[in-house]
This record gives sequence, structure tokens and C-alpha cells, in this order.
Amino acid sequence: MPSEKQVWLAAEEVHQTKERVTQARVIAVLQKRGRGGSTRQVGPHLLSWKVARDYRPRLEAKGLPERLQGELVAFVDRVWETALAEASLRYEDDRLKVEIEGRKARELMDEAFVNTEVAVRENETLKSRMAAMEVEMAALRERVSDLVAEEFWDRVMREIADVLPEGGWVVDRQVLRLLPPSLAREAITRGDDLTRGRLNKKMGVRVTHTKYFESEDREDGSRWYRRRQG
Repeated sequence: MPSEKQVWLAAEEVHQTKERVTQARVIAVLQKRGRGGSTRQVGPHLLSWKVARDYRPRLEAKGLPERLQGELVAFVDRVWETALAEASLRYEDDRLKVEIEGRKARELMDEAFVNTEVAVRENETLKSRMAAMEVEMAALRERVSDLVAEEFWDRVMREIADVLPEGGWVVDRQVLRLLPPSLAREAITRGDDLTRGRLNKKMGVRVTHTKYFESEDREDGSRWYRRRQG
């Protein structure tokens, strides 16, 4: 924690640069000297420096008569007038000091307010960027999940194409029995059970795109598949 003397010396150094003496600049000088300090620690000392820098006390009238001359009444009058003059000077000096202190305190408060506003804006910007990144990450995770699912089902379709008999038709309900159990277990762990309806849907997409299979719907309502030639 910097002392008042250290803060005053740092403030003088900033003042010599002709720049405005602010808490931030004073703290920067203190940090260069290995002192550091927060606005709460530096603020009161900097305020006292600002007041002392602007405050120039007037010369006090101190002259009581060295000798009592004249009548006692005249002496008392002179003492009274001197006391009034001194009191007036002290009052004016105190008033000026309080006025300067108030002005400098407002300057420090304004600086602190500006710093707070900047911090709030930066925090809001950071929150906005974080929210945007979270949206992007969610979209990326969804895309990766879709790609993994597409790869899995394309692997299933290739497996079916490999196990279909050469040149022969197979009814859809028999296709499941041709697949290895390990593939069915993998589908279950993914939450995509190898059902007759799901296989028909996935295989139908490949048929539409002339990939892997050909299909044929017969009069009894059954659907048959065979390996696509070539």
C-alpha cells in the first residue's frame, strides 16, 4: 500500500509531464516503481495532493501591539480588530480549502465513474461475444453430430449392399437378418435402432440417388431390394 509521500511524488512526476493528473496515471507511475496500489488506496492521498497543489493560504496577520499604548479601551479595540481580521482570514482560507477539496473530489469521482462506465461497456461486449460463440459452438456440435450420423448410416448401407445376394431380390423384413449383431448393438447405443421402417427410409434415400440398391414394390404391398449393378 503506497504512502501519502509516495503518492505525492508520483503525482508530481505526472504533473511535470504536463498531462492531467489522474488516479490511473499516478497508479501507473507507482507500478513502475514497484509500489502498485488501488484507486481506494491512492485516491485519498491524491485528493490531499490536489488540494495542497491548488491551495495557497494567505499570509495571516499576526501583529499584536508590542507595547500597550494609550488607554485600555484603545488597546482592547485594536486586539478585537486584529482578532476579527485573523478570524476572517482563517475563515476565507478554510472556505477556499473546502471548495478546492470538493472540486478535486468531484474530479476523482468523475474519473471513477468514467472508468466504471468503460468497464461496464467492455463487460457487456464480452458477454455479447460469449453468447455469439456459444451459438456458434452449438451449431458446430449439431453439424458434427449430423456428420457422424451420416457416416454411420452410410456404413450400414454399404454393409447391406455387401450382404445382399448377387443378382437376387430380398424382401425388406429379411434385410435385418443379414446384418451382423454388432452393427445392431452400435445402432442401439446411438439411439437409432435398426428397425424395418428406419431401414426402408434410409435405403429409399439411396435408391432415389441411384446409390447401392434398387427397389421394387410388389402387389402384396411388400418391398424388395437388390444390389445395384455396377
